[in-house]
Amino acid sequence: MARIVALMGSPRRGGNSEILLDAFLAQRHEGDPCVKLIPVEMDLGFCRGCRFCERMGHCVLHDEMETVYRVLLEADKVVVSAPVFFYGFPAHFKALIDRTQVLWARRYLFKEPMKPKEGFLLSVGATRGEKLFEGVTLTTKYFFDAFGCHYRGGLFFRGFDAKGSIRECSSCLREVEEAGKSFLQP
Repeated sequence: MARIVALMGSPRRGGNSEILLDAFLAQRHEGDPCVKLIPVEMDLGFCRGCRFCERMGHCVLHDEMETVYRVLLEADKVVVSAPVFFYGFPAHFKALIDRTQVLWARRYLFKEPMKPKEGFLLSVGATRGEKLFEGVTLTTKYFFDAFGCHYRGGLFFRGFDAKGSIRECSSCLREVEEAGKSFLQP
């Protein structure tokens, strides 16, 4: 039984990122527990850059990130689905990523052993820019590294802006379903 954490990084519910995430998650083995986190709906403060976590091993802020830390550390598989905003992640999701500096500190400064896990990225963008997904891919790799998660790859879809427009691309959805089977099933 694999514990799955799904991070829906879009501030827009029912949009392309959530459609991709749900298609991916539908391929999981029946009975595998899944926690879906939606940062825009959570009480999450922004990282203050105070470095308290690097001295103490925990954050000076007390909010729903405490739940995020727990589920990320317990996970076996982590999947991120998010749109690209100005070649990066949306603010609420990036705030969650920044706050995982705590886990980085615990892993690298405090030498806390962390259960190995695997991660996957789904991303969608409105433009067709050649480097559209470079920023989110690099950010995801370092985000995953903070809590011992190996980046297994991602799927990227250009040219989808209107809410739900990814549904019109049946080949995109098939590709996501196949990736979900490969990543989530034993």
